[in-house]
Amino acid sequence: MSKYLLALLFFSCASLNAQWYESTGQAQIRDGDTKSAKSRATEDAIKQALVYAGASVSSIQSVADGVIMQDQLKVRSHGEINNIEMIDETYSADYVSVTLRLDIFAQDKQCFASEFKKSVAITQTQFNNREHALEGQIFDINKAFSERLYQTIKNNEQALSPRAYFKKAIRVNNYFTEQLQLDPRMIEQIADTTNSQYVLLSQISDTSMGEQQNSKLLFWQDRQFERFFSIEFILMNALTHELVWQQDYQTSGVWRFDKTARPDVFSNKFWRSEFGSAIDQLTRQISLELRDTLSCLPLQGQIRNITDNTIVINLGSEQGVKKGQSFAIAYKSNILDTNGQSRPYIIESNNKVRIEQVFQHSAIASSISDELLANIQRSDLVLLIEWQEPEL
Repeated sequence: MSKYLLALLFFSCASLNAQWYESTGQAQIRDGDTKSAKSRATEDAIKQALVYAGASVSSIQSVADGVIMQDQLKVRSHGEINNIEMIDETYSADYVSVTLRLDIFAQDKQCFASEFKKSVAITQTQFNNREHALEGQIFDINKAFSERLYQTIKNNEQALSPRAYFKKAIRVNNYFTEQLQLDPRMIEQIADTTNSQYVLLSQISDTSMGEQQNSKLLFWQDRQFERFFSIEFILMNALTHELVWQQDYQTSGVWRFDKTARPDVFSNKFWRSEFGSAIDQLTRQISLELRDTLSCLPLQGQIRNITDNTIVINLGSEQGVKKGQSFAIAYKSNILDTNGQSRPYIIESNNKVRIEQVFQHSAIASSISDELLANIQRSDLVLLIEWQEPEL
C-alpha cells in the first residue's frame, strides 16, 4: 500500500461552498512498476484531500495508466469533487509523487451533532494467535498498531478526540464471541480514566505467512512471502453500554525481511515496508469509518460534581462545548430483555442547565430556572439540547 506525504492548501472558489485543495500523494515503486505506483499515489492524494475537506469516500474513481478517467467522484454525505487537475509528478529511485488540485464542493453539515467532537478511548489491541508472530518475532505489533491508529486519528480526524489507553494490556476475548459477553465495569473504568464517551476494543486474529512471492528457482534472491493481517473491532458507548459499531478488516503485504531478521515494529523502517504500509493504510480507513459512525450520534457526558444549582460536567471546549449551550440531565437505569440480559435505559429529567464557564475537558453549568437541581447525583448523564439558549 502507498505511503503518503500530504501537503494541503485551499483556495477560494467562485461557486458557493466550493474550494480548491492541493494534495500530494506518494507511493513506493515495487519491482519497477511505476505505473501502479503512480495510480496508488494519485488515489492517496484524492483521499487525503477529501479527508481534509471533511468528506468521506464511497468509491474511488477509475485510474488507468495514471490518468484520471472521470471528472466526478462520488462522496458519501459530505461533498463532491467537481474537477481534478494533475499539477506535477516526480520520480525517485523508490517513490513516485503526484500533486493534484481538486475542486471540492462541501455540502452543508448533515446533522447538528456533527459539530461536536466525540471522545474515543483507543485501547491496546490484543493478539488472538500469538504463534503467528513467530516469523520476525513481531510480538509487539499489537502495541505498535494501537499507537499508530491513535496517531492517525489524532492527526487527521477533526471530528474525533482520541484518548490514549494503549500502554496497558486488557482482556477482550469475550467481546469477540458470538455471545458478545460484555464487562461493563472494565468499559466504565477505561472511559473514566480517559474521560471518554466511547471505548474502542480490538484484537488481531491473523499475522500468518502466505505463499512465496518470488521464484524458488532464483535461489540467490532473498525469500519474499505474502503476509496477512486481520483485525476485529468493537466500539462501545461507555455511558449506555451500547454496542455502537463492529467491523473486521483484512489486508496483506510482501514480507521482504530476512528469515532471521527481527524488525522493530515501532520503527519507520518497518512502517515504510510493504507489509507495514499495508497495515498503515488500514489505520486511515478505520479512522474514516469511525468518523462516519460517530459524527451524527448525540453528544453525551457525565456529571462530575454538584453544588446547589451548579454542576461540573466532563465535556469541554475540545468537544465543541460553548458558553450559553443547554443540556438536559438524564438518569441511567437498566431493564431486562427477553433473553434476561440487562440493557441500559435512559430517562431524561425535567432539569435543564446552561453552560456558564468552559475549560478544555470540562464545563460548569447552572440551572436554567435558577432552582436547586433535585434528585441528581454524580455520574448522571447530560444530553446536549439541539436548540441553544442565547448567551446572557
